Amino acid sequence: MVRTAFLLLLACTLQTLSAQNIKGQDVAYRYIQLPLNPLPPSVRHYRPSVIAAYEAENRKKQARYEADLAQAEADFQRDKQEYPALVKAAEDQYNAEMAEWEKKSRAEKVIEKQILKENNKPVKRIPNAPYKRDVPPPALQTTYDYPAVASTHLVLDGYENHPDNAVLVEVTLYGFEYTPPQQMTEYRNMVSVVNGTSTTRQVPYYHNEFTYRHNMSVKATLPDGKELFFLSPQELNTYKTHKSPEFTMAGTLYEPQLVKPVEEKTFRENLAYINDLVNDRIGFKMTPRKGELSFVKAKDDSYSDLTAAFNEAASGLKLLIDDEAAAKTKLQGAVQTWNTALAESDPNNKKARIDKDVIVMIHFNLLETCFALRDVAGGEKSLSALNMLSLSNSERKRKDTYESLFNDLKKRLAANNR
Repeated sequence: MVRTAFLLLLACTLQTLSAQNIKGQDVAYRYIQLPLNPLPPSVRHYRPSVIAAYEAENRKKQARYEADLAQAEADFQRDKQEYPALVKAAEDQYNAEMAEWEKKSRAEKVIEKQILKENNKPVKRIPNAPYKRDVPPPALQTTYDYPAVASTHLVLDGYENHPDNAVLVEVTLYGFEYTPPQQMTEYRNMVSVVNGTSTTRQVPYYHNEFTYRHNMSVKATLPDGKELFFLSPQELNTYKTHKSPEFTMAGTLYEPQLVKPVEEKTFRENLAYINDLVNDRIGFKMTPRKGELSFVKAKDDSYSDLTAAFNEAASGLKLLIDDEAAAKTKLQGAVQTWNTALAESDPNNKKARIDKDVIVMIHFNLLETCFALRDVAGGEKSLSALNMLSLSNSERKRKDTYESLFNDLKKRLAANNR
């Protein structure tokens, strides 16, 4: 009898463990993020623009350089014309001095050279041939095809790039700045063992290092000239440090080869950062998201309803951009199934089909789905339910992340009168 009871208890336990075999799966999808500061409905176009604040200084430096080149050429041509006369004058002077020197007696020459230690014999001093003065080129900030940069890197999601009745999005470049690169040395202990005897020696490792920044600002202006906002992100104004990969032999530091790739990469990254800021404010940003949905893996069909809801929700999330109506139908159907299952939940009964673990799973599924549906009320209902349950640290952190998402969503819905 005892053995039978034990086996029945074990079977129930195994069934419960099987029922609670919850599997999570990442679901990558895209959704439209509403703007925090939406444009007037009459504005459906945008006009991107990129200008460089350093172009005027570039032009000054280039003009000065070209003027110096021209002066160097003029000086060279003048010196070439004057050179034959200078050579003739030097030769005439030499010949005259030699004529005077030849008038001296042999005794006078010997006394001057051997006794007085004076060698007064004239020396022909022909002036050096003229040469063109070297003019080093100026250090100029990189110039770009600004219209092409603007159309490529400034895209306002949800709007058409067209000049008519358009919001102007203007980015100002302030130029790439960096400190002179230096080759840094770091010594590390290396232990070698020979014939059972260990020896420690210091081995030098090298890397090249410099700090840099590429500051930018952005301004958005309505078609009537009213400024919407001006942003100069501190993140782009702060110097960062670049460290090259390590190498074990000291070498020659070639500055352009080291700096130019960093400049190009920073230029692209900072424009992407600016574009994201603009879309966050006024664009209907196409936003990638990696969500997570879960289901209960069971040997029988006791959780077939939750599995079907999982599949419908995953399919709906992936359709959200391409077919919003079909996506909402699938997502709303999954929400209804999960809420129906919650009606039979019993968090205090470990043998219940919808026990505490499954309840937590369903609410997290509802949070992801409600976020995609922009259903703040549904999301807050699940957040309140989770607050009543004992959660693990990872579950609580996940819940906190959803709270932030729904707080932001609530602000965006209010700003867009939805």
